[in-house]
Amino acid sequence: MHSPQDHHWQAVKRILRYLAGTRTHGLILLPNPSPTIRAFSDADWGSDVDDRKSTTGYCVYYGHNLIAWSSHKQRVVLCSSTEAEYRSIVAVLTEVLWLQSLLHELHLPTSQPQLFSNNLGVVLLSVNPIMHSRTKHFELDLHFVRDYVQQHKISLVHLPARFQVADILTKAISGPAFLGFRCKLMVGSTHISLIEGC
Repeated sequence: MHSPQDHHWQAVKRILRYLAGTRTHGLILLPNPSPTIRAFSDADWGSDVDDRKSTTGYCVYYGHNLIAWSSHKQRVVLCSSTEAEYRSIVAVLTEVLWLQSLLHELHLPTSQPQLFSNNLGVVLLSVNPIMHSRTKHFELDLHFVRDYVQQHKISLVHLPARFQVADILTKAISGPAFLGFRCKLMVGSTHISLIEGC
């Protein structure tokens, strides 16, 4: 914001055009028969051309309804895509634990949360008790997630990238993929009472 350039201005205009064309869109909430918490987490790896920091994105569902989401730049430059993805898992796990606590206080049932990552290395690191020298600098994050996986308080599942709905929060994607993920996020026209086929 301190020294905007032409490509920044082009990005702002593109966002404003999108917002103008989707004024009738909003988050659609449906009756919720399922007490499951599902969280999708993703990260790009060093894609910011200005500082090479990664972007974390996640979305959390309670049943069919999207109840939490975030997209933010990570604080430091990371050395691997697995580390960027693992830090995203830590961010979404923290959110899921807070939401579980809130739902418990509201006396709403929940089952074991499922966290989805499209990075197989993240899933394998969460269950592998052996520390590697290349993971030493994010060892606290490793133990944080591992403890919850080992205690069966969460389930961390690998998900192929084409199903990773959090991709919409971390990177530029094709038009058809964007529309499909937007539908899965339950964002649609407020004139439609129920989205089918997502």
